[in-house]
Parts: sequence; structure tokens; C-alpha cells
Amino acid sequence: MGIETRLENLSNEIFVETFDYLHALDIFSAFGSLNKRISSIFQSTLLCIVISEIHCRNQVDFLSSYLTFHDHQVISIQIDDTIRDDTSIINLLFNRHDFINLQFCKFVRIDQSTKLDNVIQQIKTFDKLVSFNIFNLNGITMNRNDKYELARIMLMHKSSSLRSIALHYPYHYSNIFNNISLSSNITSLYLYIYGSSSIVSVDSILAILHLCHRVRCIGLTVKDKEPVDNNDFYDPVPIPSVDEDDLPVLSHVISFELTFYVAWNTASISYLLRCMHNLKYFIFMFGPYKSKYLFPVDLIDGYVWQEMLELYVPYLSKFEFHMSIWKYSPRTDLNIVINSFKYFVNKYSNWHMIIDQWSLQSSTPGECIMLRTLNYHKHKSNPYTYIPSIPSGSFNSQSTMENIDDHYLFYKNEIDLRLYITSERPTITYSSPLFQQIEFFKLEISKIPSTWLNKFLNIVNFHETSDDDAEEIVNYLSNWLYLAKLIKIEFGSSFN
Repeated sequence: MGIETRLENLSNEIFVETFDYLHALDIFSAFGSLNKRISSIFQSTLLCIVISEIHCRNQVDFLSSYLTFHDHQVISIQIDDTIRDDTSIINLLFNRHDFINLQFCKFVRIDQSTKLDNVIQQIKTFDKLVSFNIFNLNGITMNRNDKYELARIMLMHKSSSLRSIALHYPYHYSNIFNNISLSSNITSLYLYIYGSSSIVSVDSILAILHLCHRVRCIGLTVKDKEPVDNNDFYDPVPIPSVDEDDLPVLSHVISFELTFYVAWNTASISYLLRCMHNLKYFIFMFGPYKSKYLFPVDLIDGYVWQEMLELYVPYLSKFEFHMSIWKYSPRTDLNIVINSFKYFVNKYSNWHMIIDQWSLQSSTPGECIMLRTLNYHKHKSNPYTYIPSIPSGSFNSQSTMENIDDHYLFYKNEIDLRLYITSERPTITYSSPLFQQIEFFKLEISKIPSTWLNKFLNIVNFHETSDDDAEEIVNYLSNWLYLAKLIKIEFGSSFN
């Protein structure tokens, strides 16, 4: 017989090490009422709090009851402000507890009812804080004063241990940067800059960079709140006028992530890059961007990118991008685009890019083009891409890969697809489906029999049909996606 080991025979060290792999709620749920010995071990355990959208209020209250005696042990917090059956969870916990030893703090999805006054006052006193991250892309749910105070407090925070600040909520920052000096211990800074065209101008962004002399990793999202253009005539993107003698020198910056939804061209981007001579990693995202005529066409010209990167960031070892553009005529020549980027295939290890093109479903002729590099998804917390509905008859795709059967590698993170089956169905030449991980699929077709609506998933999975049309559609779809992966199929609401 084997030797029987009882839980109470395990050493304190094993329990302490086990607790390092568990969140506070898990620890208290599993061991909270076990015995006095375990309770004594709790006294020396560093705690990490994770509250996500799958939790409910009674779990939060249960956790809070234990934190009454252990909140000083909390070093890490990640809170989703909206859970299954309640909101304002950030407020609830910070009103009940003082997390005086907090080192890592992340807030997600701030609810509209949440007031951050008390939270901001506590954050101001955290002298051990290392990293602060707030992720709330829907800026409407945060009031203007909370946005201002949180940005001001964090950018002027006096903690000598603070290294990373990420404020992922839209704000203009125009009333802050003229009056602050960013601490020299900050090595990572991410900001979401949102406002009028003057707020998101090159000059305004350069003014922010002037504060980042010691920062090593910079991330900027730049979005214009005004419509791009409503003109019926072509208006080329202007080249900005910048005082080149007053550009900041950011010799410590090695990583730059730039996301923007503004009509910037490569000339505008070049002013930022020339500040970062020692840059090694550049991650770029553009769009989704919609415009009639105002379109920075040089963004899809690889030769322009080559010249700019060689001139201003000669030490660059990683260049990844994603661009999504909805535009009107003229139609993009995919061969020209692909050929212009072939330089980078030899320049960087395992580098390839693809461009997809399809017609917009509207009365005005137009197209959607999407360019992305093979490894772009590895550098994003959310690797999924929003892909608009694709009309099957107008879809074209080309990449820098020589083997067309490898194109599926660019779509391996996509789980959601909307496909409009047109009367024109060009022959598919791929030996395997492009979209092999799709789980949620929306099918659009001009006419669909009512008998399909509840049985189409069975038709797809088990071929349970004597309907030749349905069988033909299923066979055609198998060229697009791996049908065995499907969990859910929807039909467009406008169909007959």
C-alpha cells in the first residue's frame, strides 16, 4: 500500500507556495474555515484580488468579509466594475477597505454609476504602487472630472516604485501636460488621446512626448472625435508643419505602439519616429477608418515605410501592423501593394503580410481593404479582428507568402465571420479553408427557405438534407471555413 498523506501533514511552506497560485477569493473559499493553523498562514500570505464579469455580488461580499482582516496583505487588484448581477464593484471594495500595500492595480469597464472620488484619494497615497492600468474604452461611462483627476494624479504620482501607467480611456489631456513633469522612474506609458483635430494634431502629440525622456515603452491611441470628411471632392492629407529643431529626444524608448483613427500620413508618423532613434519594436494599427476621399494612401505603400524606417529607426528589429480601411474609388491594386512590402520579408525574421479586399455593400462603389502582418496578433491583448461582412463574389486576397495554401495562417485567431453569398461565386483555389477557427458564423444570402432556419446547423454538421440548394451552399462554405468548428449559425435579418 502507498503512504497516505493527509492535508494537515503538509508543511507550511507547501501551503504558502500553493497560495501563490491562487487568487484571494479562491484561497478564502477553499481554505477560509478549515482550521486555526491555515488561518495563521493567511496572516503572512500576499493576496491578489481578481474580480471578473463572471463573478456575482455574494462572492464579492464573501471576499470582502475576509479582507476586513487581510486588506493590508493585498498587493495586486484586477477588478471588472460590472459583474453578473451588480455594478460599481470598484467603489464597493475601495469604500470598505484600505489597500495600503497595493503594488499592481487594474480597473476594467467602469460603470456609469461609479464615482471614483474615494478611489482616487486612496491611489494618491499608495507609496508602493508599481503599475496602474485602467481599461475603459467607452469614455462616456466616466465623468469628465474623474478622467481629469485620475490622469493628473497618476501622471504626477510621487511613488518612487511606480514604473508603468496605462490610461486606456479617451481624454484630451490639453489641461494637464502644460502643468506637469512626468516622474523619471516611469518606464512605460500608455495614453488614449481623444478630441478635436487640434487635440490630435502632430504638434499636440509631440508636446506629450516631450515629457517622456526616461520612458522606455510608449503606447498611444489617437482618435479624432470629428467626422473625417464629408466632402464630395478629393482633399489630399496635408503634410504637417513642425519645428524640426524642437523635436524631443527619446533615446531610452525601445518600444512604440501606435494606434490611430485620424487622417495621418507617413510624414506625420515620421515626426514621432525620428524622436526615437534607438527604437527596436514598432507596432502600428490604423482604423477601422472610413472616408469618401480623404485617405492617406502612402500608408499602404511599403516603399514609403521602408525609406522612413531605415532613415529614422535604423535599429528596428520588429515591425508589425494592422490597417483596416473603408474607402471609395479608385480601387486598390493588390499586386502593387504586396510587391512594395517584399523588402520586409528579408529584413525581419518570420515576417509576412496579407491584404484582403472586398466590395462595400452600398449603393456607392467602394471597397474595404485590410492589411496585417503574420505576427501582429502576438502583440495585442485581444488578438481578434473585426471583419465586416464579406461578399463572396468580390473577395480577393494576396500575401507575401509564395504558397497560397499558407494564407490560413493569417486568420487563425478569428472566431467570428459574416459572409454574404452572392450569385457570383468564383472558384476557390485554396486546398484548405481560409477561416479554420470560426465558431460563430452569420450567413447572408438573397433568399433562404424557412425550412433551413432551425435545421441548417444539422445540414452543415450531418448533411441531413435532400435539398440540393442547401447541399450546394454547404459545399461552397466548406471552402471558406472549417465547418466542424461551428457552434452557432445566424441568418441576416433582411432576408426573405
